[in-house]
Order: sequence, then C-alpha cells, then structure tokens
Amino acid sequence: MQKVNDIRNSPPTFTLRPLVLPAAAGIATLVPCLLFANPAFLTWLGSRAAWLTLPTSLGVPFAFPRLGLSAVVGQPDWHLTTELLGVVVLASVTGWWVHRASRARPGANSWRVLLSAWAGVLLGLALANALRASAAVLAVGAGPVALFSYALAGAFTGTVWALCLGWVCAVPAALVHRFTPRPPTRPA
Repeated sequence: MQKVNDIRNSPPTFTLRPLVLPAAAGIATLVPCLLFANPAFLTWLGSRAAWLTLPTSLGVPFAFPRLGLSAVVGQPDWHLTTELLGVVVLASVTGWWVHRASRARPGANSWRVLLSAWAGVLLGLALANALRASAAVLAVGAGPVALFSYALAGAFTGTVWALCLGWVCAVPAALVHRFTPRPPTRPA
C-alpha cells in the first residue's frame, strides 16, 4: 500500500524544468549575435580594436554570427542566410550541450552549469564559424584544400572568440540554474 501512496503522491513525471536550462543557454547566445549585427557597435569596435578584424582580411569569419534582417553592405544575399544558419547552429549546439550535461549530472552546481554552458558555446561557435568559412570558400569555387583550411581557420577563430566571450552566454544559464527551484529529492 505504501508504494501506491508514493506513486499517487509523487510529482508529475513530465516537467518543463529539464528544458528551461538548455533554452536559457541557447537564448543567451543570441545576445552577442544581436550585438555583432549592430553597425554602430562594429564601428566602435573597429575604431578601438582594429587588430580584432585582422582575420577577416584573410576571409575568416569575424566573431559571432550576425543576427540581423539585412545583409551587410556589399555582401550577397547568401551571406545573410549563412549568418542566420550560423546563429541557429550556435544556439542549438549550445542548448544541446547543456541539456546533455544536465542529464549526465542532474545534481550539478551552478559552477558546473556555467562551465558546461561555456563549453557548449565553444563547440557551437567553432561549428558556426567553420560553416561560415566553408560557405565563403564554396562561393568562390576553391578546391578541397582551401575548403578544409578555411573551415579549420574558422573553427579556430570561433574557439578563440568563445574562450574570450563565451562566459557572457554562460552566466545567464548558471543564474537560471541557481534561481530555478529544484524538485525535492526522496531518499532511496
């Protein structure tokens, strides 16, 4: 009879809590993407730290993919599609990584969630920038060696940018984890 009462009084099995943390991590990656789509911010950054744009002169993607509704002046229309696809890759890989980590360690503390979200941003931005670099090489019509080398360079720059700015996307996920109530644990 005790087992029946435990089943009857147990919380519902389907909750939205496992989806809140990955959604927060994925949505937090949109903030830098919106920031780098702002021409005023790019002008300010280019005038203050022009050395950050040096890889762009070689054709390697710059920073986070841009989340905007119009292409940058002088860029073809496929460039906007590639940028938006890069944003989708970044957000979905980050959300997937955080979801995977929260399922592997359900009792993780906020620091572990912060590091897991940061690792998700690192992986997502490396993939997004590799995609952006590959699209640029395919548009030019270069061979497989150029495709591989630009994809590798894009992944490298994405990793560097994620190491520097990934914490901006990881902190909101850690705060959501910290201030979201957890269901009570029952002794085994």
